[in-house]
Amino acid sequence: MWMYRRALSLVGVLALLGALINPSMTFAQQPDAGPNQPQPGQEAPEGPDGPNGPGGPPGLPPQTLRTGYESYRQLRQDAERAARGPTYSAWIVESSRFVDVPAGSFMPDRAFIPGSTDPKHNKPFFNLPVNVGIIQGADGKLTLYDSGWKQLHYIFDLNTSCCWADLRDQLKAIGFDPDNVQNIIIGHGHWDHAGQLDSFPNATLWVQKEELNQINYFLTYPTQFNGGHIRAVNTDPIGCARTPVCGYPPQTVQQILGKVLGGKAQIVNGRHEIAPGLVIHPAFRAHTYGSQLLQVHTLKGELVFGSDAYSSWEGIRDWNVANIQQTDTIQQFLAYEKCYVLAASAGSFNNCVSAHEPLTYTPEYPLTSNWFNIPNGNCSRAAELTLAPGVTSHVPSSLDRTPPADCKSVIPPH
Repeated sequence: MWMYRRALSLVGVLALLGALINPSMTFAQQPDAGPNQPQPGQEAPEGPDGPNGPGGPPGLPPQTLRTGYESYRQLRQDAERAARGPTYSAWIVESSRFVDVPAGSFMPDRAFIPGSTDPKHNKPFFNLPVNVGIIQGADGKLTLYDSGWKQLHYIFDLNTSCCWADLRDQLKAIGFDPDNVQNIIIGHGHWDHAGQLDSFPNATLWVQKEELNQINYFLTYPTQFNGGHIRAVNTDPIGCARTPVCGYPPQTVQQILGKVLGGKAQIVNGRHEIAPGLVIHPAFRAHTYGSQLLQVHTLKGELVFGSDAYSSWEGIRDWNVANIQQTDTIQQFLAYEKCYVLAASAGSFNNCVSAHEPLTYTPEYPLTSNWFNIPNGNCSRAAELTLAPGVTSHVPSSLDRTPPADCKSVIPPH
């Protein structure tokens, strides 16, 4: 209980950040918007074909925040600029795995129908990886997209999960120095994606202002007429059925706000270029209020990491919603489209990097087909997505591809 009260007190401090902290130190500035890129609050140009060129949508979609909107033209300009810049290498690692998730709760359009032979309806359960992205620049420095989780009580006592391993240990096992992690971009702040921030004390967290606004607003929401259900989180005795802050239990909130209040966070308001070829794109309400994507320029074209806005790669391919939490399904489709636009020159939807796709680490999800079990990784897996020129592979020479059904994981002491 003390952790929950402590988290609430930290959240309340967010309201004071603007007065207490120099905005140039805390809030990521937006001088890099590029040609024709609206700054926050600036109107997108209108016309008979809208701001996207011939055939494009006619202006801002309904109920869309201005800072979360990007036109086709703006996205294509980002892809074209990235193509003239440096090339990155990319991997994913499996932080842990949700086991036996009912198919319909993950993807409503894939709900199990007893007796069906339709491959879209003949699986009662899914096993869902929790994937973390690793991006390496030419200088060897690492950027993480998400951080997985390590709150073992949450993982094993409140969920049916397996195969957890500490992210620092996973990085070491596949040949990376965890102290080289310079940036952590969280696709959103849920427990399984922002749960190992404190393992990288020197890394800068990149988080959307809208994500912090959601946490601040709903964790302190009045209970008078709702019995606490609107602000319920995963660890509450009453449970949380997709409530506004269902995925933000105290330990995770403390890690996020620890970075913010410790001066190790950049608060972003919409699109932001971290470096050439490494661009944050807003995906507000595609999973949570402040969801964000990460565009990474590689030899395979633009990869777009999507966290839970991209929970299912099959969902992106087939235009099905997935993992509905604090989600506007319209905004999730618009987030899918951003990947199609950014990766239009190469890869298309195959370059969308999913957080929970059941087909990850199989040939059926081609981007992740170069996979392996992490040495001493408790059956957790990794995949090498693409290498920049001259970069040595991190796939072990003695390749272990023991199928998940035959790999025996253990529950760590907790």
